[in-house]
Amino acid sequence: MIILVDNGHGFDTKGKCSPDGKYQEWAWSRELADIIVRELTRLGYDARLLVPERDDIPINKGTDSRVKRVNTICDLYGKEDVMLVSIHSNANSCDGKWHDGEWSGFVAEVALNASQKSKRLADAIWARAIEAGLRGNRAVVDKPGKRFIQQDLAICRDTKCPAVLTESAFHDTREGVRLLTGSKQRIALAHVNGIIDYINHINSLKS
Repeated sequence: MIILVDNGHGFDTKGKCSPDGKYQEWAWSRELADIIVRELTRLGYDARLLVPERDDIPINKGTDSRVKRVNTICDLYGKEDVMLVSIHSNANSCDGKWHDGEWSGFVAEVALNASQKSKRLADAIWARAIEAGLRGNRAVVDKPGKRFIQQDLAICRDTKCPAVLTESAFHDTREGVRLLTGSKQRIALAHVNGIIDYINHINSLKS
């Protein structure tokens, strides 16, 4: 199984930051993706960064895009042997203000046309996130098999393999920024363990 980790946005993406500008989503997502890929590789899995560049590679436009990169690998190895996790942090608003006391917590999102495998992957990662204490008031779901939100996300909608986008906390709340910056290892391991749980489930179906 090839695990593609998509570190969201790039240094040239505007507005994806905390109100004071100290937290930048593109930098955090790359750091978290690096940790996830390193840990999965250490455990013997084939994990790869989708976007090693600092630039914001388009999702689905032009001659090179995130979707094209994923689908090229799917065509080479077979979509059943590829999976995608896109790493992000969330925001209550784009107004440049703190929103303490509003939405908080972890979510795992899939496309409106998501496969059952995508939903299973999202559920597995979200379950591990809850176990790691990343719970918040944003769509808290404790029922197994239902821990995902469906959105019209191009990175999940237009890729051929099971695909999930995670939002680990809200970077326009002070508590969210503290969690994102102070608990990177815990957040990364929730992703790692959820991915492994999903792979173990898929392998059990083959045996």
